[in-house]
Amino acid sequence: MDRQTILKSLSASLGDLLEVVREAGERILDVYSHDFDVVLKSDLSPLTLADQRAHEILFERLPRILAVPVLSEEGRAIGYTERAAWTTFWSADPLDGTREFVKKSGDFCVSVGLVHEARPLFGVIYIPLEDRIYFGGREFGAFALDGKNSAALHRHPAHTILSRSTALGIDREPSDREWVLIGSASHGSELPGTLLSRLNKKHPFSAKAVGSAIKFCRIADGSADFYPRTGTTMEWDTAAGQAIVEATGGGLISIGDRRPLLYNKEHLENPDFYCYGRRFAEEFPELLSPGAV
Repeated sequence: MDRQTILKSLSASLGDLLEVVREAGERILDVYSHDFDVVLKSDLSPLTLADQRAHEILFERLPRILAVPVLSEEGRAIGYTERAAWTTFWSADPLDGTREFVKKSGDFCVSVGLVHEARPLFGVIYIPLEDRIYFGGREFGAFALDGKNSAALHRHPAHTILSRSTALGIDREPSDREWVLIGSASHGSELPGTLLSRLNKKHPFSAKAVGSAIKFCRIADGSADFYPRTGTTMEWDTAAGQAIVEATGGGLISIGDRRPLLYNKEHLENPDFYCYGRRFAEEFPELLSPGAV
């Protein structure tokens, strides 16, 4: 399946896709509103009934929207021998931010990316407690849709959905908006002092902690500028966010070679990365080009 055929199919089924992701979020909220048990996976990360219920709906219904495989955090035991033949697939995190879910901080989401030829082509992130959907890709644009405008999405064509949505990354941001560095609420990722000093020489940055892939939404909607991440993340943690951020003129690049993250690797762990918005790219191009230190 070529890129244009995929994009045409996504446009035709956009309402179905957004509704599936939103329904996964509703299943999560059903569990969130009650007491629930937590078990530890082999890597000692938490797993709840909400993860499992959201996984079930995504694993069952995403292939109906586009008939390609699903690589999910809760279904990751697919060997590389099988995955190596995948040109296009869904990369899904049914409940991103389980630690925040368990703490009931609110910083959790459903994150679904569509990967084509090792790059994220399209992404959807739904934040259940905000009832807000972020979606888009480089050849589609990026948008945010509030829950009050998202009823019966499957009944509406793409142009109706977009008319109800807010386009992201279109207008230039006000020059007097504060500069914001965003970090993880549950995982330590310390920014080297030398880099922080370089940033603050040009603009004073305030720091905010946010959990899950919601950080990518904050970069995409312009409420944060820079998200540096060191430490373990997996492909399903970033695929949707990368697609949405890139659609707004920002990016998500490896700290090592300053190139966009690639997907369906033999080992699914991401390298350390920088995620940044368009304004950051315009002000700090020297930090983002290959060979930068």
